[in-house]
Amino acid sequence: MRRRLALFVLVALALVPSAGGAGSARPPYAVLLARHVPILVLHPAEQFAPVRVDGFLADSDLQQRTAAGWETIPGPLPAGGADLRLDQRTCFAMDGPAASGCYAGAEAAHVSGPVVYGKVLRSRTRIDLQYWIWYPFNDYSASVPPGEVWQVHEGDWESVSVILDLEGRPLVVGMSKHCEGTRRDWSDVRRRGARPIAYVALGSHANYFEPGTFRHSPVCWPRALRDVVRALRLRDRTGSGRVVRPLLVPVTSTQPSWMQFAGKWGESGYVHFPNNPPIAYDGAPRAPAFQETWRRPVTEELSWPPG
Repeated sequence: MRRRLALFVLVALALVPSAGGAGSARPPYAVLLARHVPILVLHPAEQFAPVRVDGFLADSDLQQRTAAGWETIPGPLPAGGADLRLDQRTCFAMDGPAASGCYAGAEAAHVSGPVVYGKVLRSRTRIDLQYWIWYPFNDYSASVPPGEVWQVHEGDWESVSVILDLEGRPLVVGMSKHCEGTRRDWSDVRRRGARPIAYVALGSHANYFEPGTFRHSPVCWPRALRDVVRALRLRDRTGSGRVVRPLLVPVTSTQPSWMQFAGKWGESGYVHFPNNPPIAYDGAPRAPAFQETWRRPVTEELSWPPG
């Protein structure tokens, strides 16, 4: 009798669904990453779409600073190399928006479809789907068409993050813009199916949750220029132009090998105001694995203000 009772209890327990049972099983990470790839809406005047990095790498020299200035050194890209930079050898950022055609033409020669680089990261209580977006040139201008106020730099890494609970349910979307970002609850995000929509600002490629105009934060500009930025009331512009549905390319912190390069993805950036020569600054970004969003997944995006 006791054996029968024990057997009955074991069978009953086996039939009771647990909190992590089949009814609430989380889909594989690869499925989640593919499910939420963002859709990007470019401004009608935008010249650059998100592409693979391969074309820019093929067109760039690896450089090291010496007492005489930046000098080209032999490749390939090393792991590390935080004191190094890439420099696109045929175009010159100092020319400002006038150089956009050169960068766009160089990229067009490589025939890349639109892509995002994706990675699943985690905190103790959340899953962070990160989608990294590469543009070969940032050519922001305060006016359309470009005028006397502009800011440019080679290389532009932007990101969209989808934060999930541990069962794979979307909670929050984070979008990068300049040196920071904004976040919004999943229920308030424009999307098509499970894919969030990001509106990409003209030239700067900052991501926003809707079309419109948005004030620049002066803290994202070189310190010496912040008062000028405040006075000029600089703004980003998003619009309803080309709709891009990028291909997902999964990455890790070590693969492809360029993910290990810690140097800058471009030469000096430049800012121009009326009646002044272009002002050089350190504007090029580092690869995704060396940015705070990757290093502090979930925590970084949730620290961004609502947008």
